[in-house]
Amino acid sequence: MNINFSLPNDISVIEPTVDFIYKYSLETGLDEKKAKELALAVDEVLTDVVLFAFEPDERATFEVSVNNSLNEIEVIIHELGEPFDPERHTYSPEKAKKELNFEGSGFKIAQEMADKFLYFFKGRAGKEFRIIKNIEHLHITQIFEEEDLKKEPEKTVRYTIAPVTEDDAEDIARLIYRSYGYTYPKEEMYYPKKIQQALKEGKKFGVIVRTEKGEAVGYFAVLLSTDSNIGEVGEVVVSPKHRGKGLMKMMMKALIDMAKAKGLLGLFGEAVTVHTVSQKVNAKYGFKSTALVLGFFPPAKYKGFSQGKEQRISVVIDFLHLIKRDKVEVYLPKEYNKILRKIYENMGIEVINLKTKSKKLPEKSTISLVINYNFGSAVIIVRKFGKDFEERIKKKLETLLKKDIKGIYIDLPLDEAYIKDVIPFLKKEGFIFSGLMPLFHKEKDFLRMQKVLDDFDFKHIQVFSPMAKTIKNKVYKEYKALKS
Repeated sequence: MNINFSLPNDISVIEPTVDFIYKYSLETGLDEKKAKELALAVDEVLTDVVLFAFEPDERATFEVSVNNSLNEIEVIIHELGEPFDPERHTYSPEKAKKELNFEGSGFKIAQEMADKFLYFFKGRAGKEFRIIKNIEHLHITQIFEEEDLKKEPEKTVRYTIAPVTEDDAEDIARLIYRSYGYTYPKEEMYYPKKIQQALKEGKKFGVIVRTEKGEAVGYFAVLLSTDSNIGEVGEVVVSPKHRGKGLMKMMMKALIDMAKAKGLLGLFGEAVTVHTVSQKVNAKYGFKSTALVLGFFPPAKYKGFSQGKEQRISVVIDFLHLIKRDKVEVYLPKEYNKILRKIYENMGIEVINLKTKSKKLPEKSTISLVINYNFGSAVIIVRKFGKDFEERIKKKLETLLKKDIKGIYIDLPLDEAYIKDVIPFLKKEGFIFSGLMPLFHKEKDFLRMQKVLDDFDFKHIQVFSPMAKTIKNKVYKEYKALKS
């Protein structure tokens, strides 16, 4: 859930805002100690913003966003006050003792109270502070003995399938552990409370398959996008001894029917390239490959690598339209005109390349940033281009690189004419092609480009469909050119 509100730069707003964040963080799963630490960090930043970001008699407002996921709660404070860099105003214990100079103490406290504290200077778009606190839950191995977790349900001749409920959370976590050990890429699936919370908040829906004795042997879920009316077929598992029984087919069909009934416009999958199994399943049900995202998940060991060497996991984006789309009108950058046309045509969509209109750019771009701290990746989403686009992107890159983010992806709106002008700049900044993200943000199509800091051996990136192979070739050529 995301909560956004605007506050005046008045000292009276600090206490009720901090009190709200404290109580809200308790509801999201933080324990009392962590909730108090988060509240203290927010208190310090809010106080500095209200007292020092603006002129003494200046009346202004600033924005506060509170975002929570299964793993963390994040408070974002964005203001348009005077330029300020916390790194140039660090706290000094010596100055505090000798001179009673406590400059920088507020941000020092915020850094120590938060699990992560980020500062973004966005030029004309102001300053942004991000305060993050991790949410901890019991791992499935802390609830059950390993012997019980590894016990495989007996084979059966008949299975039942039903929609997933909150009561299924523990069985799902046990099924994940029994089938994958510790190797499943989405760590939250080992925590029953996180699964239960996601279902309770309506963040996903799915199906569960059980044996005649009621033992869970299959699970498949759709994660709902918070930014568009689409969903990701993002969690799937079949118990080892029950594979080859048609359970995957049964579950996928049920999910597609449920997605249509809920009015979703499309489904997508992030199919790992460690193998092609999930890509083949997607292709069987009409999904079409649209992008290759390098290093989207944390590293994993690959067969054939030298001992101890790892490579971040890449994914193929496969998309299934649940509505009829015969034609799209978009602005195709000349650098990617050919490949984007092929991707659209592979989905059965006719492309009309709009002519660039002479349109005056607004002063400010509309850009949002989503950071996955656990995966070490970030997606920059451009909603509207403005004159400050290049400046904003450079500043975001500078901050993300300092925070050791390994994969940076940027989604560019194909309904904005200025997209044809920004590709050379992004390539100079180290971005290469990734692919098409259909209906990904506000039901609109986006071009994704990617900047990856790690090295990749493309021999270990396995893709299945002919379209995925075409996209891989394009990505590889740009990656090789960038590295040369």
